[in-house]
Amino acid sequence: MEWKESIYMIFGAISLVGAAATAYQIYRLTLMDAKARGLKHPKFWGIFAMSGNNSGGLLMYLIGRNKYPVINLPDSEKQKMEKRKKCAGVGLIFFVVGTIGLIIGNVYP
Repeated sequence: MEWKESIYMIFGAISLVGAAATAYQIYRLTLMDAKARGLKHPKFWGIFAMSGNNSGGLLMYLIGRNKYPVINLPDSEKQKMEKRKKCAGVGLIFFVVGTIGLIIGNVYP
């Protein structure tokens, strides 16, 4: 195996880990938000928000949730949400770095 193939695998793994971490954090954030707003079936909304290639589920959730004000969100839950937002940002950074590495590797052989 050449060193270039190893680099592709490394960047691919970084991108995959970043995408999985971002999707999981979006699921958890949507789940917490749906519970705080008193929506029925919060797990369904979490899965629906992270599904699809074009973020259509997340947009539908964000538009539909406006009818429901936040009922109860203690400070501990707010802190958890902030932590998850930061983790989602880190996952997104991993995804972008891995993808840019793959693109650059293909453009400049």
